[in-house]
Amino acid sequence: MFKIATIKIILFMGLILLLTACGSSRKRSPQPQPYRPLDLRGQSESFISGANDGCETAHEKYKKDHEAFNNNFEYNEGWWAGRRNCEARAKFYDDEE
Repeated sequence: MFKIATIKIILFMGLILLLTACGSSRKRSPQPQPYRPLDLRGQSESFISGANDGCETAHEKYKKDHEAFNNNFEYNEGWWAGRRNCEARAKFYDDEE
């Protein structure tokens, strides 16, 4: 009896391993999102300044107030938001051509 139960468990585990090996481990690429301009309404002056500097950096004209970037959270967040947004805008318009 013990041997039959052990064999069933081993066969069941083997079947499970076989079935899970058939699944895809590749991640699906997210669907591209349409470009949306960065909404600066209601943002602080520091955020807007950072967003403008980040956008210039995305256009290959490096600009960053390092002191503000390291010490001012809103400038830092704005800089990254501006850079990501302008990189996405450039890619969006390059892909249309």
